[in-house]
Amino acid sequence: MTQTKSNIKQFRFVFVLYVSTILLFALFYAAPISHNGELGYLDSLFLSTSALSVTGLSSIDVSRDLTRLGQMLLIFEMQLGGIGILVVMSYLFLMLGKRLTMTNLLLLSKDQNQSNLRTIRSLGFSVLVIALIVEAICFLITLVQILPRFDNKTDAIFVAVFHSVASFTNSGFDLFGDSLISFKDNKVILLTTAFTIFLGSLGYPTIVEYVFSFKKKKSLFSKINIRMHTYLLVAGSVVFFALEYNGAFSGYTILNKLTNAIFLSATARNGGFTTLPLSSITMTSLMILMFLMFVGGASSSAGGGIRLTTLRVLIAKTVSVAKSQDYTVIKKKTISNEAINKSFLIFFSFSMLLFVSAVIVSMLEKQPFEFIIFEVLSALTNTGLSLGITGELAPVSKIVLILLMIIGRIGVFSMIYSVLRLEASKTRYLKEDLAVG
Repeated sequence: MTQTKSNIKQFRFVFVLYVSTILLFALFYAAPISHNGELGYLDSLFLSTSALSVTGLSSIDVSRDLTRLGQMLLIFEMQLGGIGILVVMSYLFLMLGKRLTMTNLLLLSKDQNQSNLRTIRSLGFSVLVIALIVEAICFLITLVQILPRFDNKTDAIFVAVFHSVASFTNSGFDLFGDSLISFKDNKVILLTTAFTIFLGSLGYPTIVEYVFSFKKKKSLFSKINIRMHTYLLVAGSVVFFALEYNGAFSGYTILNKLTNAIFLSATARNGGFTTLPLSSITMTSLMILMFLMFVGGASSSAGGGIRLTTLRVLIAKTVSVAKSQDYTVIKKKTISNEAINKSFLIFFSFSMLLFVSAVIVSMLEKQPFEFIIFEVLSALTNTGLSLGITGELAPVSKIVLILLMIIGRIGVFSMIYSVLRLEASKTRYLKEDLAVG
């Protein structure tokens, strides 16, 4: 995992760009024209971080505390976070008649978590198109469903736009005031939102391969993403349906129970919406939910977590160790040591950040520990689900969550190489066998 000075500079540029954008939008939200009543800068900063990191956690009610202008800014920032700032910048360059240089492509590769420069140019062009098409479909379906709820058609259109962007970018913000609890019986809204969340967390490279290169042989990356994504969605739906059949879903029709189970499984993959108070589900369901949050979506997607490919590589490596194999294989492909090492670093870093942050926040808050660790995990994985304690957190706890949301969005590597000065050592030492386990 040796990094050149050029790579480290690119990681740092991405980090600085995201942080600068967060600070800029925080100033916009703090402006009196963007909010109703009082809104402190820390809450503005928290909101801005949550929007750009496409998390959805908020210490305020965006449906009530933000003006239409503030909500429009939120839409734009969610779109920036979901698509990627550098993708938008590349479009601006092209509109101004400028060509994308190798430096631009390298920065795009870091922002989109891609290593293949041959595909990053076409991917950059496809990202915005895919996002707009999916969001437009979600918008039209949502608008038809919510139109009877509004006296003003303009308000309905705005809310539908907001919801479609929040769904595809996996942000989880809502203008309904209760997430999607009031739509728990509306199968069309729930399934449309769940499918939009699914596509948003599936990742642009995978969508491009399956849509624009349908007849061509798929890459291992896309195969892992589509299969793992589907397996986890189905498994989560079955588990939630069984666990909450006579619990949180009691009183629902069987079809509504199934629909809500599917939705809960989809939104756990960093969607951020909910159709019921999460405090009403069993502890077992909560633990399954947290596992799905921890895994998250695919690389180069709006989803967070350790990512699908990371989990698949860890599983494959575990199997290879159990078989005493010197190599790790997935679908008759040998996985590089660099990918394996990165996967272990991501898993270890996420686990340590979760543990340390939960300990720090638990020292500051009087909330039950399961509420705290859920909130911390939600911030780190950019999920946005909450057990309802976000607005009650102390300032220091909010700062901890802000840092976690940034790390979750830009990635562990960008954070490590932006903050720490790491250089590979050329010194080699004698080998020593060490008893472990």
